[in-house]
Amino acid sequence: MTSKLRAAVIGVGVGWNHLAGYQASDLSECVAICDANPQTLNERGEKHNIPQNARFTDYRELLASPNIDAVSVCVPNFLHEPIVMAALQAGKHVLCEKPLATTVAAAQRMIAAAKAANRLLMVCYNHRYRPDVYWLKQQARAGVFGHIYAAKAGWMREGWIPTHGAWFTQKDKAGGGVLIDLGVHALDLALWLMDYPQPVSVSGAAFAEFGQRAQKHHAGHPAPVHFDVEDMGMGFVRFADGSALALEASWAAHREPQQDDYYVRVFGREAGANVFTRKYSEHIVELYTLNDMQPRQAIAIKPDLSAFEGLRRGHHAVVHHFADCIVNGVTPESPAEHGLIGLQIVEGIYQSSQSGSEVKI
Repeated sequence: MTSKLRAAVIGVGVGWNHLAGYQASDLSECVAICDANPQTLNERGEKHNIPQNARFTDYRELLASPNIDAVSVCVPNFLHEPIVMAALQAGKHVLCEKPLATTVAAAQRMIAAAKAANRLLMVCYNHRYRPDVYWLKQQARAGVFGHIYAAKAGWMREGWIPTHGAWFTQKDKAGGGVLIDLGVHALDLALWLMDYPQPVSVSGAAFAEFGQRAQKHHAGHPAPVHFDVEDMGMGFVRFADGSALALEASWAAHREPQQDDYYVRVFGREAGANVFTRKYSEHIVELYTLNDMQPRQAIAIKPDLSAFEGLRRGHHAVVHHFADCIVNGVTPESPAEHGLIGLQIVEGIYQSSQSGSEVKI
């Protein structure tokens, strides 16, 4: 491999963040792009100065290039497995958008293929790289929380059932609804702060109350024609180390108008924390620990996040870390196994909802 990672992006609609991230990193360059929509392909190509002969509408032609070391896979969920498998077989490292796959079985096949090919397969969880969340992770690594025995996480929208690219509301293409779309982000943040304990059982419920009635769909778009997924889901997870987690997510619910909030709360033996974001703009993060002078009461600590100003965030940070893992041998923070655990939990909620009982993992 050259001194810089030679990367390509498959799916430059959603994947434009990956493309920009590779170009912004000093460890990588984007040498090719692929998209089934020629208009999107050429718009992104022109904006990011990708040569015409490095723009593809067929991912198989892109993967045949020996001048590509790694690819980002940023396509609809049902295409993750076949494209990731083809990329691994072609000898490429892969950064796959969340969810890793539509089913646990598919994720397991992808992980096995990466190991057989001796290539890195990483899942993209961009919300980890928010300054407030990353600060909390630093506290967790320093042992500030002690053992985190419980957590609550959620992403709740009042009315935003997606209709762009209708596959979002079709189970065979998306793998599920809001839990696999938004829920996995909040779930990952909680699991990451907890150091990804192994789940042993899941119970939960999934509801489809609005999408099937053509209500609360995305403003300015027609209601989805096909809807067989959940627009709200809730779950409770037990882990092998005795800890537990509660999860909730909704595209639609009768609650505060235009609400779009996500949060994570963790409860540790030595400290707890709350991170909360309202409508992508209002951010709250606090750490709670004992007041030494009044040991029955907690004190709230608001962090100084100024040290994070100017640092890479979101997809740019994920892409740079992916390149760092390949170029410099850094241990990946979001290996494919993390994507598998998230799918085990979400799939467990679906199974529990159908059976009405707890599901063992």
